Amino acid sequence: MSQTTEHSPPPQQSKEDWEVEFERLEHHILRALKHQDMYNLTDIKEKIGQGIFHIWPGKNSVMITEFVEYPRVKVMNLLFCAGDYRELEAMLPSFEQFAKHFGCKRIYGGGRKGWLRKIKHLGFEQEYLVRKEL
Repeated sequence: MSQTTEHSPPPQQSKEDWEVEFERLEHHILRALKHQDMYNLTDIKEKIGQGIFHIWPGKNSVMITEFVEYPRVKVMNLLFCAGDYRELEAMLPSFEQFAKHFGCKRIYGGGRKGWLRKIKHLGFEQEYLVRKEL
């Protein structure tokens, strides 16, 4: 009696939705990364995969955020945004609802000086941050 064993390759792992969106919008993320030196593309991808960062994909824009918990307040930190400004602005209500749902009391974000002109009408206020290179 002869026995045949059927061998089939293991099923391929499909990419998670966020990975597909990350690759589609990577060119925007790379543009945003040029203005800082704290993260690179791999860092961001790893932190999204670990659930530390969140990716907010649009058709032609992207935001990367994180939660930060202080002793008395939880905030959402807007780390990077790039792409179509109108689309980014339209995404803000969903972004705010998500932050509130998870107990955030405020949103923080940093960037170049010109951003304040664009977002002041949305309720953002200027705060000052200082740094010193060591």
